[in-house]
Amino acid sequence: MKKMLWLLLFSLPFLMLNAQKLSLDGKVMDFGKKPLENATVYLLKQKDSSIINYTSTSKEGKFSLKTDELKEPSLLKVDAEKFISYSRIFDKINQSVDIGTIELDKNKVTDIEEVKITVSPIKIKKDTIEFNAAAIKVRPDSSIEELLKNISGVEIDSDGKITANGKQVDQIMINGKPFFDKDGKIALKNIPADIIKNIQFTTTKTKEEELTGKPPKSENTTINFTIDDKKNKGFLSRLTAGYGSDKRYDGSGFLSYFKDKRKISLVLSSNNINARGDAGSGGGSRNSQTGSSGQGIRKSSTTGLNYTDQLSREADLDAIGLTRTETDLQTASKISKTTFLPDYRLKTNSESQAENNTEQYNFNASVKIKPDTLSTIYFSPAFFRSATTNIGTSKSATFRDEMLLNESTSSVRSDSESHSFTPNIQYSRKFSKKGRSFYSSLNTSITENKNTGLTNSQTFFYENGVEAPEKRDLRNQLAQNKSQNNNYSFNAKYTEPVSDSLDINFGVNYNSANTFNERVVNDFDPATGQYSNYNLPLSNSSDQKNNQLSPQVTIELNKQKYNFWASANVDFTDLKYSSLFNGQRYELQRSFILPDYNAGLQYKISQNSRLNIYNSASFTIPAAERLIPYIDESNPLVTFQGNPDLKNAWNNRTSLYFSNFNVPKNINYYVNLSFTYNSNDTTSFSYYDDSGKQFVTYTNISGNKSANVGSGFSKTFKWNGQKLTVSPKAGLSYRYNRGFVNGRMYTGNSYIFNPGISLIYDKKDKINIKPSYTINYSFSNYKNYSVGSIRNTYQNFSLELTNYFLNTNLILENDFEYNTSSNIAPGFKRDFYFLNSAIGYSFYKKQLTAKVKVYDVLNQNQSVRRNINATYVEDREDLILRRYIMFYLTLKLNKFTSTSKKK
Repeated sequence: MKKMLWLLLFSLPFLMLNAQKLSLDGKVMDFGKKPLENATVYLLKQKDSSIINYTSTSKEGKFSLKTDELKEPSLLKVDAEKFISYSRIFDKINQSVDIGTIELDKNKVTDIEEVKITVSPIKIKKDTIEFNAAAIKVRPDSSIEELLKNISGVEIDSDGKITANGKQVDQIMINGKPFFDKDGKIALKNIPADIIKNIQFTTTKTKEEELTGKPPKSENTTINFTIDDKKNKGFLSRLTAGYGSDKRYDGSGFLSYFKDKRKISLVLSSNNINARGDAGSGGGSRNSQTGSSGQGIRKSSTTGLNYTDQLSREADLDAIGLTRTETDLQTASKISKTTFLPDYRLKTNSESQAENNTEQYNFNASVKIKPDTLSTIYFSPAFFRSATTNIGTSKSATFRDEMLLNESTSSVRSDSESHSFTPNIQYSRKFSKKGRSFYSSLNTSITENKNTGLTNSQTFFYENGVEAPEKRDLRNQLAQNKSQNNNYSFNAKYTEPVSDSLDINFGVNYNSANTFNERVVNDFDPATGQYSNYNLPLSNSSDQKNNQLSPQVTIELNKQKYNFWASANVDFTDLKYSSLFNGQRYELQRSFILPDYNAGLQYKISQNSRLNIYNSASFTIPAAERLIPYIDESNPLVTFQGNPDLKNAWNNRTSLYFSNFNVPKNINYYVNLSFTYNSNDTTSFSYYDDSGKQFVTYTNISGNKSANVGSGFSKTFKWNGQKLTVSPKAGLSYRYNRGFVNGRMYTGNSYIFNPGISLIYDKKDKINIKPSYTINYSFSNYKNYSVGSIRNTYQNFSLELTNYFLNTNLILENDFEYNTSSNIAPGFKRDFYFLNSAIGYSFYKKQLTAKVKVYDVLNQNQSVRRNINATYVEDREDLILRRYIMFYLTLKLNKFTSTSKKK
């Protein structure tokens, strides 16, 4: 039965491909009779220009367009950038046709008819999936983040992490270059959606792959937003001011000057509604979903300047970005935590409040220099500085079977500074022989952190409900911490082509990491009124040096239909660790010779379908702090001790990813699977004494494994100016976990099943409706535990509704959300409703917009969630924003100049 299921799983993508019988074959060349790669070839219905099928040309300029028999007139169209399109009419197609060679020219049309076709919402160019921004409906004045949220398969979680069809997005680019930084957070919040032409999804390239032109091997995705050429030269501005009840405010601005390769952008924002660096959305979609994702109440201000330019023919300035951010975050939480031990349970109730103020400066730059046609130098320095002040109080109590074991209260204040400097440089050279190349890089990271903290805490322990004074822990301490990290890495790689498609790479990597940590703790002396009593047990220092040399060999086979690679390296590691704890010196010196490997296959099944398979295995050396057998009692409720007998952990991971974008039928779907096996994992070995105090050391355990399956499907229907997109999805994850609790081994099997569905209905300039529903069902069962199983079901329903009136000048927005949890501790609300409403009116040719927004209309917003871990269940509630009303005024002043040259 299992074999049949696996056969069905792998056969399904192939069975869903169109079994088309006929083909139109040809070759596309430019006016110099050179093959044109990546030209798009369409076959359209002549009556309405709807797409029947499409493909793109190979590097030899060849194409083969599949089709069924057609009895109605159709049109073949060839498009390539910087060339005049080619078109040819067919009255009918009842047999395969060899079109021959098509020569595109810059000055003349090569056939009888030039037609205007409806732009396809999705195109596939090589390994890039491109979405037409004009086909994505978003609210007026939206940022490019809203474009992503409306693309099927793209998800953005509460922490801003983006996944596209199950793949993690690790780079955001604007016209192929970073905007402030590669994570794209500022770009997503500030660049307006209406200047974007296309959104491109492609496999992330390393800097080596980018400079040498090698195919990417990453499992991650890069998103590139291309600006409309008509709006790529001129001035763009958007200013927003908002004020509301409870002294809520929101002011922001985005100004940008574009002129071909030169772009200068200024970002300004200040608010106390939990928005981060968002400029000019007028409160549009920020917090349009539940506010529970934003814990605490945040005041923030951001100032940023970004500059991009082509400095000369040899030097290209990718970006210079400078930002200053200041945040003031107030948090408060209530937590109920149940820890499951083999014979009984511990329940801990705790509450905390804190205020955190942080000031950050970020500078990053990147410049690409080409001293000649074969060499490239890439220099990318970055500097970071932050200063933080944190003030907080907390209290907790731990019970066993309703009997109090311990309770504690504490107040803390800490002031910290952090600096880092990373001047990185890469060099690449290609040779006259095609495929031969040399690449090297020198990466440096210099970091320093300082922290001064005042702690005043009282911890009381009880025996049979009566306090044990001899175990009382009272602290009034000043702790000063300092750490320095200096990392240097040099990498060199030489690539030699064995044939036109087979390469072999020889490389070596050297990494040197030096880390110094120092902690000085002084107790308060009532006699002197100063923190002058040196606390020997809590003071410590450590010095670690880690040198690693890794020779590597890689083979790469790159064909038109597939790319395959296999890489192996050996890590020669020398670790030296010296530390001083409680007045005792600890020394550690170890050497390791550890092999790693990774392999992958990227297979192009058809123009629309891709299959990727990855496998990798590596060793991990335990952290030196876990190897040293010193006793750390810095936490009055938890004591830690290292284990010098820890072994190196080994990890093996296999993943499979399949995707299909059937553009003619408006269908796309994906399936991804992954499996991870761990051997000699470093895990905690802990036990509790009768007072509920925990003692922790570390040990190795083998056999832990996890598996994940995710899938998504999307289908778009169009009729009479209306559009409906249906997008179901599902995910299943399994984890087998072995560990230790209270000195005894347990075994846990955990499952999470999370199906969902979302719909997007759009009637042009009338109404836009986006409902979605997800359910998260988690189930865990245990052996050798005080509890046999834990279950929880979390459900979420959301609805985004936009109504347009008066030629879209008047807009009514409503965002509704409902959340419920089936199993949560007493004292925490099980479910809640959340509603935002806004009405906006645009005038003066939509350059000025007034808006009124009510956040949390029902005053029901809350942040309650359940976290299920292998050894505990935790229910927590956090302070969040509640209902307020805000009045906004947004001003847009844009002036664009045509980029076409006068003849």
